[in-house]
Amino acid sequence: MSPYQPDAVSGVRLVGGEMLQWSDLGQGVTPGVATVLLHALWRQSPPRHVLAVGPRAASWVEATPVGADVDVLVRALPDARALSAVSGLRPAVTVYCGSLDRFEPQQAYDLIVALDGPVRLVSPDSEGIGHRETLQRLAKWLGPEGTLVAVLENDLGFDNLLRVQTRNRDSSDSAWDLGASGFDERPLYYREVNDVLAAADLAALSVYAVFPSAENVALLVGRDCVEERALAQTAAALAARIEARHFAQRPALVDAADLALRLFEAHQVMPLAAGWLVVSRPSAAEGSTSVELPALLAGEEITRPEWRVQRSVQRVDGEWAHRLYPAINASEMREGHMVRDYRALDTAVLPGPTLEAALRRACATYDVARVRTLVQQYSGWLWSHVGTVDEGDPRFFAVPANVVLTTDGCAVFDPTWRWTQRLPDDVLLVRGLRDFSRRLLRSGAEHPWAPDVNPDRLTQTLAAMAGVDVSAKAIDQVARLEAEIEVVLGGGDAVSESVAYAQNLDAGRSQFSSQSGASRGYREALAVSGRLAQALGDRSDQVEWLQLTVRARDRQLGDLERRQESLRESVSFKIGRALTWPARSLVLLARRVAVSAIPPGYITKAMNLLRRFADRT
Repeated sequence: MSPYQPDAVSGVRLVGGEMLQWSDLGQGVTPGVATVLLHALWRQSPPRHVLAVGPRAASWVEATPVGADVDVLVRALPDARALSAVSGLRPAVTVYCGSLDRFEPQQAYDLIVALDGPVRLVSPDSEGIGHRETLQRLAKWLGPEGTLVAVLENDLGFDNLLRVQTRNRDSSDSAWDLGASGFDERPLYYREVNDVLAAADLAALSVYAVFPSAENVALLVGRDCVEERALAQTAAALAARIEARHFAQRPALVDAADLALRLFEAHQVMPLAAGWLVVSRPSAAEGSTSVELPALLAGEEITRPEWRVQRSVQRVDGEWAHRLYPAINASEMREGHMVRDYRALDTAVLPGPTLEAALRRACATYDVARVRTLVQQYSGWLWSHVGTVDEGDPRFFAVPANVVLTTDGCAVFDPTWRWTQRLPDDVLLVRGLRDFSRRLLRSGAEHPWAPDVNPDRLTQTLAAMAGVDVSAKAIDQVARLEAEIEVVLGGGDAVSESVAYAQNLDAGRSQFSSQSGASRGYREALAVSGRLAQALGDRSDQVEWLQLTVRARDRQLGDLERRQESLRESVSFKIGRALTWPARSLVLLARRVAVSAIPPGYITKAMNLLRRFADRT
């Protein structure tokens, strides 16, 4: 018999310290890509008793496989009642509501999942607890060979160091923990993670770096794969893409995509991660059973979930390979001209940097010759691969951010995307170079061209390196196709597609227009402002020189007018004009007669014909 009092409305078991008018669950509260890791653990060692602590772990309960008793603990009563309604459709799910420090389970658990920090696990009327005490409390509830999956927050993380908005949380009700006793005086450092686990009598099976933030687990990078060159470059490309999306709607101090690439190159991923996801077991059970965990896990932020996949990198037959986990149980997804093929689930990891990273580095060092070589290599590879209309052509999605430079040449990083419409080669090249130009200029990165260059003009410059003349028709076609992609992946109707098309064209005409958020870092914004100020100073000097030149030409023109006037007043000019008067009169009379002979309406046509003839000659 349970010692906890049941809720009269939902039957939820009340632990104590319930928050009656509060909710932690929301649209953005999900376990993220940690779901793939939890399912991998479940398949290798199916648990009998599971405990999910906190709102993020609770949101995973709906996806848990059947066959285990699942206990859920959340602190907010509205969340507990909502989970109770969902759990009523699943057997062996028990929902508890209250603070973590007041919960005392009646059994040991084979798997405990806690994906939130201590602040979301206790209520304001309880004493605060830190990460060390939280792990110690959860470790006591583990069975002899149980597994604990917990997220530790890092205040020195990538997200906290880069974001500009720092006081939003301080003014909200969720900041009740500021100044409260019991919480950590300072955050944990990465070098202290093993010591904290040892204090809880735990041994780490694996430690993952969390990106882009502890609240958004979109990328998990295992500490073992950071030293693997091929995996590190793959993880860097994924991290740069995820960080760019994360900071697209919030201001940042520096360009997150560029710094993410450098973070992996410097092997500073683990110390500066937004948090750490730790998979651990009791120290006594270390080495009792081997567990094969993915080295890398990544998700996608696509609005419509039917197009979304989660990706893992793990060893398959002795080689590193990607494995995709679609959100829907289907072999492919089709809509409009777009196809995403899920049948090729295992593909080998491509060693090498992305083409976009190589182009960015060449632009940052003003190495135009290197940029020309990369563009020519890209265009040659792009035009040499042709797919069938039935299977779909992957080249339209082979933008520089999705192309890897291997030792054998270029290769597509994610080959699941297809386009069923046959497109000209110049349109494919314009699509790839325009996508790179737009991302480069919006990030404020260094480049050797004019600071006020727009994406369309930069696309023309890059395409000229491959011998392609970019036409307005090609840019218009690319804008229409990209608008279709945006509506298919994000949802919308014909009006939304028209708006997306107009914004796409506008974004190509100016690097400062149609930006949905703070798409560049503060440092890069200052650099762009400095380059624009320097260019404006150069233009001002040019304008001043032109003004001086115009003044000199005005003086010369005045001198010529005075000379002409003096010639007209001379006696010789008047005598010559009098002698030539009969001939001039005859010419004017012949002209009037010729004009009067032409029928009405044909005079304009005759004049246009004479102009065209004069232009040709």
